[in-house]
Amino acid sequence: MIENIFKNGFAVKSYPVRIQFAFHEITDFPRCQVGVSVSKRYLKKAVDRNRVKRLLREAYRLNKGGLMEKLTAVDKRLAMMIIYTSSDKLDFASVETKLLSAMCKIRV
Repeated sequence: MIENIFKNGFAVKSYPVRIQFAFHEITDFPRCQVGVSVSKRYLKKAVDRNRVKRLLREAYRLNKGGLMEKLTAVDKRLAMMIIYTSSDKLDFASVETKLLSAMCKIRV
């Protein structure tokens, strides 16, 4: 599935968050599958990478309702990777704003 996201999928950006996504038809999977990635290139320390991943996951968890409603309305399934592309360590409010901005750009 991850290979398909990067090979045949689409990308939306709201710096420093990039969402790479692809629609699929596999009904055995959940409506929306999400993966989170923070590169060692940008944040050298594992502690910093893990913190940013936690912030991204929490921001997604709190705001996934709107995306799930859209997917349910058109009966589509989505697989996506949320990728953090900055060396800046942002606070939760900033991460949530950027993630929401990128999620709004996904056309279902």
